[in-house]
Amino acid sequence: GFEFGGMRNHEYYFTQFEGGVESLKDGKLKEMMETQWGSVENWYKEFVNIAMTRGVGWAMLYYDKESDHLLTAWVEEQHIGQLTGLSPILCLDMWEHSYIYDYPTSEKKNYIEAFFANLNWEVIEENFKKAK
Repeated sequence: GFEFGGMRNHEYYFTQFEGGVESLKDGKLKEMMETQWGSVENWYKEFVNIAMTRGVGWAMLYYDKESDHLLTAWVEEQHIGQLTGLSPILCLDMWEHSYIYDYPTSEKKNYIEAFFANLNWEVIEENFKKAK
């Protein structure tokens, strides 16, 4: 039902911060980002751009086992669930309720930067390993 997709996204979202802050280390995920986007920085720019230019929803990094590729996407209707056959690797909640108490709408870029500054990339790596 309606809550399932949102609850699942929130589980991914909050899990990403468990265990403290860890940077993205050399490994399969970083390699794949560099192969597909040229650099992690290029991927980051695309991801932030997606998060900044849409309305409310989720910016997502998925892994597609079928094509062995990463995919950055926007999920507007969270109650519908995830894109078919794709595994969520990283989830950024861009619904205003997630940041409005700390950042006015005009400062959502600061929220995105704070999100990445507090991220535990080891959790993201683990999501990627499970998806593969």
